[in-house]
Formats: sequence, C-alpha cells, structure tokens
Amino acid sequence: MSSPNRIGGTVDSDRMSAPELAKVAPAPAAPPSSLRRNVPAALGLLGLLASALIGGNVLGLRERLLGSETPVERPAAVSRASEAAGAVPAASAPPTQTVLRSQPWWQRVTTLEGTGSQPAAPFAVGSDAIQWRVESTCQTGRLLARLPGASRPVLDTACPATPTGYGTRKGSVMLDVTADGPWQMRVDQQVDVPLVEPPLPAMTAPGAVKVATGSVYRVDQVGMGTATVYRLPDGSHALRLDDFFVTPNTDLELQLSPLEAPRTTEEVTNARSGTIAALDVTAGAMNFPVPPEIDPAKFRSLVIWCELTRNAYAAVSLKPV
Repeated sequence: MSSPNRIGGTVDSDRMSAPELAKVAPAPAAPPSSLRRNVPAALGLLGLLASALIGGNVLGLRERLLGSETPVERPAAVSRASEAAGAVPAASAPPTQTVLRSQPWWQRVTTLEGTGSQPAAPFAVGSDAIQWRVESTCQTGRLLARLPGASRPVLDTACPATPTGYGTRKGSVMLDVTADGPWQMRVDQQVDVPLVEPPLPAMTAPGAVKVATGSVYRVDQVGMGTATVYRLPDGSHALRLDDFFVTPNTDLELQLSPLEAPRTTEEVTNARSGTIAALDVTAGAMNFPVPPEIDPAKFRSLVIWCELTRNAYAAVSLKPV
C-alpha cells in the first residue's frame, strides 16, 4: 500500500519498518501558544479557589475533610458522681454547654458488691466517657470478673487483694463475677469535660464569710478564673474556683503561698507552701475544703503547682474581702 509522503510523491508503507514509518508519519499538532500560557493560570485559580473554600470552611467543607479545630460542645459535669450514680442537675440550672476540655478525671458511677459467683448489677457508662475502671476488694479464694462474651477478663486475681481493671464498653455494662467469698467493686468512668459544681451549701449559710479573693494569672502556663476563700459557719475554711481554666496536665496541686504575687517557679520553690488538694479537674467551677491544719490567714496567694514538671502553672493574689 502506498501513501503520500510529506514532501510529495508516495511511499510504500507495506514495505517500510516501524521506525521508517515513524519518520514519515505526520507529527501531532502542537497546542496553540495561548492555551499553553492559560493552563498554569487556570490551575493556579483552581488552587486559590480550593484554598478559599477549605480555609473559609464554606458549607463546613474544611471540617468534613480535615476535622474540626474546635471540639463539639458538650454538657459539663455537675458533680463528681455521674447521673447514673444519682447526680441530677437542678431543673433551674441545666448543665453548661462548653467546648472546653479538662485533664481527664475519674467520675464515680456506682459500687457493686456480692458474695460468691453471680452476675453483678448492670451499670451505665456515658457515651462520651474515655474508659471506665473497677477498683475491687476481696478476702478469700479467687476473684474473676468478665464481660459476657469477652475473651479476656476485666479482673483475675488471687485474694486478698485490691486489683483494678479497665474497660471501654459504653452504655449498659454488666460483669459476670466468679468468686469464692465476698467482694466489692467501685466503678468510675473517665471523662474530660469541665466540672461545674454549685457552691457548697455551707458557703451561703448564715455565718459564712468570704475572707479573700483574687483572679488567676499566668506564671508558666495558661490560667484564668477567680478563687475565693470562705470561712464557714463551723469555723473551717473552703476554697472555690469559678470560671476556671488552667493548662491541663497530671499531678497538679492547689497550694497556698506566703508570697503576695509570685511570678516565677523559682519564687514559689523558695517559699514554703501548704497544699490544699490535688487538682484533677482543670476547667469549670469547683469546691475544695481547706485542711484543718492550714490557716489561710497565714498565706497571701494561691498557686497551681505541677509536681510532675516541678513548676508553677498559675497563681492568684488573695486580697482580703
């Protein structure tokens, strides 16, 4: 078969090899120069448009693709006991909805007890709980606790002992217990929502007095809110934190210091302090009894101290009221 070549005449394509045919085959047409110039510009515009849509979170596009930077609002806890343990908020004060998160803390769920082998009473674990634990005691024989259908037990120990087991199942949970004697289990769930407690009844009772108050300020970490020391009608003292937040961490403590306004960890370390309580919840509104051996009148500030890192997170200058 013959075909016209590019210069004129014909070529016998049936007798030509593939490389020879390639030499005489028409070259593909090049795209117009205007199109070559416009393609990069169009791609750049598309990139800018995508960046604007995702960066501006148009129609929630960024959150659907990458997830939200802001946690979903959840109700704060109203008590150190869960609703399953009988902590129900007053009708006039529904739980506060908040995006704040606390250092994870343990909230009481229930106490289970029995003798010998039997199914334990079911308990409820919140849908937002991180995990739950059972802290148990037994005296004789062996104690085994297992979730129905689970391959590994939650607890398996020789008694006497005080073992702790953990689980992550949510909703209604029941344990099958095998034991040779009496046993008891305290169940807690771990949550990371703020705790917003009402003031202690004694704080508003006749004879209660505010003796000192101040605002939380930063030392080495973020801190905000207010702290108030009360003298209660029986002569004891209690501390209340309101609208409180401090950078979460484990092993935080509330300490009273003789310094008027400590600004550095070194200052706090060099001044003797009195520890009021461990601070397991790092956001919300909370009450703490002051140990009877501590006289708040001898101190001038409150320090949020981290024993793990040995530094002062935040502080409060306590001014007499």
